[in-house]
Amino acid sequence: MSATLDQQSDWNYRLADSRQVKIKGKNDYLHTVSAIDILTGLSFSLQVATAFPMQSLNVDKEYFVTFNIFTLKKVEDVPVDFVEFFAILDVNQSTEDFIKAYWLYPKYVRFELVEAELL
Repeated sequence: MSATLDQQSDWNYRLADSRQVKIKGKNDYLHTVSAIDILTGLSFSLQVATAFPMQSLNVDKEYFVTFNIFTLKKVEDVPVDFVEFFAILDVNQSTEDFIKAYWLYPKYVRFELVEAELL
């Protein structure tokens, strides 16, 4: 089962993945980047880990990135048909599923960038 042991956190850890992305924008103040997943063509936002140097990421460049995926613990505003996707932690969804879910429910899915290698 992939869940966070941190009871104080509002987020459940789901999985870690590595993918090829193209950075389309970055916000140094918010420590986030917008990226396009090369495999699916879908865009999503990555929160950059605090220890990661933002200056090492360049817009319009492709990277092989490693990131963690989290879902929000409180899902009372999610339609009943989708609650299980966010709440049941012993079912492993694919990264593509989380990226698609981010488009529908962006406040319920969080991607945290931990490593990036320029391609």
